[in-house]
Amino acid sequence: MDGTQRAPKRMDEAELVSCLQALARWKNNDVVKLAFLEPEKMDEVDGLDLSGVVELKRNANGTFEAKFVDKVRVLAMLRELMEQRRDGELKDFLDGLRPKTGGGEG
Repeated sequence: MDGTQRAPKRMDEAELVSCLQALARWKNNDVVKLAFLEPEKMDEVDGLDLSGVVELKRNANGTFEAKFVDKVRVLAMLRELMEQRRDGELKDFLDGLRPKTGGGEG
């Protein structure tokens, strides 16, 4: 090594939008699995999606605490980036986040 430090790779706008979209869609199911994971199954941790987790803590009394990304802030950042494009992608993405209704067509 020559002693110089490289700046971390900066994401381009498309990569950032993609990451924010993934966080907006992220579900905390794997965090629940982690909370109840038996010690002998710890090798399963690598397969869990914890991308939306900000902080995890297991207290001495056995309680488990998790803090997650603020999805409202994620959506606000996403809206700001996508509104600049004016290509309809924001509306399509937000429509995709809407829960599906149980009614069928016809």
